[in-house]
Amino acid sequence: MRAALLGLGVAMVAVPDALPHLESGKFVRLLPKWYADLGALSLYYASRTLLPAKTRVFVDLVVEAFRRDRLAERFAGSLG
Repeated sequence: MRAALLGLGVAMVAVPDALPHLESGKFVRLLPKWYADLGALSLYYASRTLLPAKTRVFVDLVVEAFRRDRLAERFAGSLG
């Protein structure tokens, strides 16, 4: 990604890492209909019963951030 930012060529960069540069215009998607999908982003934890308060707060924070900032849509490689 650093090399691409320096104008040294083409790079395949994860959307979350490239997103600020795409939105600012520093990066341009060369193949907007092509992407590599590594699958869903998931949070795994042992059980909903007796879930530590810290874990519950973290899960709620991540879920709210994804809703509030539309991160799922913004991070989707399939979107042009």
